[in-house]
Amino acid sequence: MAIVEPFRSVQYNGDCAGMLDRLITPPYDVISPEEQEAFYQAGNNKYTRVAATLRSWLNDGVLVRSQRESFTVYQMEFRRPDGARRTIDGIVALVKVESYGRGRVLPHEKTYRGPKEDQLNLLRSCHAHLTPIHALFNDKEHHVSKEYSRVMEKSPDQEAEDSEEIVHRTWQLQDEEAISNIRRVLSEKSLFIADGHHRYETSLAYRDEMRASQAQDAGAGPEYVMMYLTSMSHPGLTILPAHRMVKGLPEINAARILEKLDPYFDIEAVSLGAEDVHAAARTLVTRVSSFSEELGKFGMVFGQEDRFWLLKLKSIDAVDALINAATPAPLREMDVTILRYAIMGHGLGLDRDRPEGHIEYTPSADEVLEKARTGKIQVAFIHNPTRVEQVQAAAELGHKLPHKSTYFYPKIASGLVLNVF
Repeated sequence: MAIVEPFRSVQYNGDCAGMLDRLITPPYDVISPEEQEAFYQAGNNKYTRVAATLRSWLNDGVLVRSQRESFTVYQMEFRRPDGARRTIDGIVALVKVESYGRGRVLPHEKTYRGPKEDQLNLLRSCHAHLTPIHALFNDKEHHVSKEYSRVMEKSPDQEAEDSEEIVHRTWQLQDEEAISNIRRVLSEKSLFIADGHHRYETSLAYRDEMRASQAQDAGAGPEYVMMYLTSMSHPGLTILPAHRMVKGLPEINAARILEKLDPYFDIEAVSLGAEDVHAAARTLVTRVSSFSEELGKFGMVFGQEDRFWLLKLKSIDAVDALINAATPAPLREMDVTILRYAIMGHGLGLDRDRPEGHIEYTPSADEVLEKARTGKIQVAFIHNPTRVEQVQAAAELGHKLPHKSTYFYPKIASGLVLNVF
């Protein structure tokens, strides 16, 4: 069973209400180097000073701890790529940390060692969770949202707008009956990690470290992790593609790559002509997404070329031998699986076990084309987004998809709700 608990959250005091826009950041793993430098210039928030700053702000009352244990209702209002405005909401709670397979927390994505080492050092220094992990649960009857929706009729306790014009709002849910009902419903659910695999695995390592050290002052803090829990059935749930951008390879021979892919894909060259980056990106995404109901459709862009290549899989049987034999049958037909093994593995020759350092990810086709045209990347791949039912299938089968198989949008802000223990 999933053990979900309310907690005394830490938030900025009321005097900071007019400054929240400047006090939150995106999660660490989606901040670009340029954005990171801008945040560094904005204040004294370098990694080595995070713990000291956190304690100072708690001591000085800049950050305050809620008087009662509660769930935090968290809503984001955002604009989808098609221009439509949407909202998504859920609750921020503590979830008991369990090893994959033993508890009810299920992953769907592979992780890298580097980010987990950074996060473990942060946990050791701060004894705090600064950003909730995003997890999903099945609730077609909307039992959980019915319990917390009433509090959203009031003015929010916090409201901030980030650099992407996403509006973040929070409310404290302290009604004991509502909390009890939510805990009961979620105790019967599996929780599927949407965003935060690295942070969850780091929390597991930190818990084990604290248990081994038998630290008397650690309390129950290391046994739990802070999560943002949303329903898979929420109409605002949005998954964007995480397009792949490759750089740092010794060489890229476009003709040879196309030759290696030709037996498996129908390949069409599409001229981008004199279109600006935004218009060209729309053309590219439109061509790829027009086949969203079919598997194996991709756009491929080589650096400093004024065209892209549309790849359409000839047959799943043709590439089956290229896919890792351990991949379960339902997941062999996923676009991210075909892309990883047939195109990036076979076509480019990327080491499937050590891709770190060669690949960057972005949901923005504009960014892909801008970096391709300016030669900042060697080759990139545009693909359709993974569907939520595919995420659930991978998690339930106990199989981890390739890294960054999903890009859940929007991202929860760091700093709006904290768990300090």
